[in-house]
Amino acid sequence: CEMPAEARVRLIRAAAEVMRTRRFETLRVMADETGKTVHEADPEVSEAIDFAEFYAGPGIQLLERLAADGLTVTGRGVVTVIGPWNFPYAIPAGGVFAALSAGNTVILKPAPESVRVAALLVEQLHQAGVPRDVVQLVVCEDGPIGRHLVTHEGADTVVLTGSLATADLFRSWRPDLRLFGETSGKNAMVITAAADLDL
Repeated sequence: CEMPAEARVRLIRAAAEVMRTRRFETLRVMADETGKTVHEADPEVSEAIDFAEFYAGPGIQLLERLAADGLTVTGRGVVTVIGPWNFPYAIPAGGVFAALSAGNTVILKPAPESVRVAALLVEQLHQAGVPRDVVQLVVCEDGPIGRHLVTHEGADTVVLTGSLATADLFRSWRPDLRLFGETSGKNAMVITAAADLDL
């Protein structure tokens, strides 16, 4: 994405404003498609807006400090963001805003269970002025077409939120894949005798 940092900041902040004004529509779509309650969905919308504000503020400022220190700071190209079904709005938004703030273009591939939520997010970004060729929604099955999307040489980076098995599968398809994965099975849970077992 050949767009100066100031323009990226303006677009990301504009996206945050659109997300604020369309909050109730987002809540409705999340409830209808994924079964989220207002108490679950509303904080998720706030988290997505927080991601936008972070990447338009401290995120960009970090890149500017690195550039001022003499490092070459450029986008890497196309980033494929593969979102989860259980946090269908905030998690993809975080990946998209991180990629945009660093000067990349984005392909968002949602989980099959949350396509409408992802489509709404992309529509909101376009409404804010993010060019359609900078953020695109790709809806496809997780089979051969999804594999082609992950392994395509035109995509520099994949951002995945999903299972460890999925991350391992992606790496088996393309061992040199630049993969940022937030995966399951990496955190311990300690349950003591004082735990409320019913809870």
